[in-house]
Amino acid sequence: MKISQIADLRKQLQEQFPGAHRGFVEEPEDLSFDPASLSLPGGSLNEVVAPGLCSGASLMISELLGQERDLPLALIDGRDSFDPVSYGSEKCGRVFWIRCREAMQAIQCADLLLRDGNLPLVLLDLHLTSERELRRIPASVWHRFRAEARTSGAALLALTPRPCLPSPHSRFTLSSTFTLAHIERESPTLRTAAAATPAAAQS
Repeated sequence: MKISQIADLRKQLQEQFPGAHRGFVEEPEDLSFDPASLSLPGGSLNEVVAPGLCSGASLMISELLGQERDLPLALIDGRDSFDPVSYGSEKCGRVFWIRCREAMQAIQCADLLLRDGNLPLVLLDLHLTSERELRRIPASVWHRFRAEARTSGAALLALTPRPCLPSPHSRFTLSSTFTLAHIERESPTLRTAAAATPAAAQS
């Protein structure tokens, strides 16, 4: 769909459903996100919190897939929600995609990859996981992951709907709210509010 068609469609929706578009921002503010701000040293556990469905989790994944690296990124898809078509063949050619339907399946896969250590970055995507499933993940799992990461040298980045990891090396919260106004942008970026846990706080 062309940009002009999107603009026409948006105008029609605003005219037909004015109540649903109150407070709609015609020109979205510039958002900035520097992927380099994510410090993911080998052997560390890190967390990105995406508290809402429109906070930019898929764009965060796109940024990570677009980074240059020697080995593929391991993406553990906790809800089988990753859509390769949306990211393009170039980015998806550098990802090792593991499809899961339940949180515990994803946890088991992360366990294997961290112990193996052949893929230096493991992205554990749990941002669509229900609160009930999140509560079923014991804290001992994350402590075991920390020990495995330190041993193998692999880094784990967990994408979660709320803070879950105890004492991560770093934690970022996606604070953006994306609307229809952002569809027109070919490469929208993310605004993050850093809430980094100091490395010294690790246990």
